[in-house]
Amino acid sequence: MKNIKNLKKKQSNLAIAAQGLYLLNLLFLPGLAFLILIGLFLRRQKTPDLLGNCHLYQAVLLSGWGLALLVGGGLPLWLLLHDSPAGITMALLYIIVIHTGFVLLGIIGLAKAISGQHFHPCSKRCPYP
Repeated sequence: MKNIKNLKKKQSNLAIAAQGLYLLNLLFLPGLAFLILIGLFLRRQKTPDLLGNCHLYQAVLLSGWGLALLVGGGLPLWLLLHDSPAGITMALLYIIVIHTGFVLLGIIGLAKAISGQHFHPCSKRCPYP
């Protein structure tokens, strides 16, 4: 019984760390936290920790999607419309809305990690049942 509680504690620690790194990447240390998250993902792929691996996979996947949407959508808007005040407003509004949505997904993911539940915000579910 004690081993099961220790295993659950380890699983939720990896899940919490993954979601914490995801939020750190978005809010405080962009780039550095993403590299740490990628390194953790590559190092922990073969562990038997299903819940932690699922949260780690989803955090990396959401980080990639966030980067793609922010850079792929915000940068062209900025470059095309930076001459007009309305264009600058549209580009900033796009970046703020996308960033806020990904922060909210991170908060939901952290709450699910703390409660020991799986998190599947993307259409592709994690390969860890």
